[in-house]
Amino acid sequence: MDRRDFLKKGSIAATGLTLGQMSAWAKPLANNEIVQLGVIGTGDRGGGIIRLLKDLPQFKVVACSDILPFRLEKAMADAGKGCKAYPDYRKLLDDKNVDAVLIATPLSMHYQMAADALDSGKHVYCEKAMTYHKAEARDLVKKVEDSNLSFLVGHQYRYHPLYFKVADIIRNGYLGVITNVYIQWNRNGDWRRPVPAPQYERMINWRMYREYSGGLTAELHSHQIDFVNWAFDSRPTRVVGFGGIDYWKDGRETFDNVNTLLEYPNGMKVNCISLTANAHEGYLFKFKGSKATIELKVDEGRVYLENLNEKEKGNVDGVSGATMSARSKGEGYPIEVEQENKNWEGTHYAFQDFYEAIQTGKTPVSNVRTGATAAISVRMAIDALREGGVQEWS
Repeated sequence: MDRRDFLKKGSIAATGLTLGQMSAWAKPLANNEIVQLGVIGTGDRGGGIIRLLKDLPQFKVVACSDILPFRLEKAMADAGKGCKAYPDYRKLLDDKNVDAVLIATPLSMHYQMAADALDSGKHVYCEKAMTYHKAEARDLVKKVEDSNLSFLVGHQYRYHPLYFKVADIIRNGYLGVITNVYIQWNRNGDWRRPVPAPQYERMINWRMYREYSGGLTAELHSHQIDFVNWAFDSRPTRVVGFGGIDYWKDGRETFDNVNTLLEYPNGMKVNCISLTANAHEGYLFKFKGSKATIELKVDEGRVYLENLNEKEKGNVDGVSGATMSARSKGEGYPIEVEQENKNWEGTHYAFQDFYEAIQTGKTPVSNVRTGATAAISVRMAIDALREGGVQEWS
């Protein structure tokens, strides 16, 4: 690729998919080409994916499971005619018509459900984080590798074309030496979901309770930590952190204000901050290199150049296309990525990769080993917040 086009052109091929495959999926598929999917957990995430999969005809939702009847009823309506309801997920796993499962339940349930699904001979798409505990992550790696089944973890930033492009830029050294990554995911709200009756509080607002959830670190920062691990092909060696329930005094057990610092083997530091009482700048990544900085939002990225000598300017400008005027004003240059369907999210591409893995046996981009690395990294951060001290990779 011409260096001047490096930031302007994205490649769907980076996701392991070809335009030919994408076009083929727009055509009618034979019954034996369709993956029959069971959805375990039909809350906001699971229900949202059921609706999203209407864009991907290579999947058909044939079964749903949830312990909350009103959520199961909604999922059945969204899935359409022929879908079966199972209040007990183990009954869904016994259904011979189900080829693969999506696990979109509270974090504490992921390991057992994933293990049961593998034992039932089902391919698994497990939402992040893959497991709550470190030992569970190691056990699941062995279980998957002893099977002949596909296993994908829902870290969908690995699949978004913009994030693929940012990872390319980092790996090719165009930012220079990166010594710090700043991460935030801030909001001004209590993070609660409405509850129709008091008995459903812990089931619906499970993110607030330590029995089920690692809080903001597990539910939000897990995406960003996984992306750092992937982009740098690394993982943290030690973590420190501070957290507290500093604003929402409402009976929650997980922190509403977290700040963790992760150190990587090359000395790079990664700051992770999440607030629930201030939404300024919301979601943000900053990759700070010796030659340039990338500021990355959910669907927008910009490059800001450092003051460089003439040779370095020519080298970096050849990639970024930044103009002298933009540089003199301190303006960032946008990272532009071509995308066939502007409405598609990383989850669309993740399910395409899942389909390819099932059909061909290839290893997904977000797989059980990368999922385990992310899960252990996140658990180190949770333990640092809860227990204090320095948490080290064992």
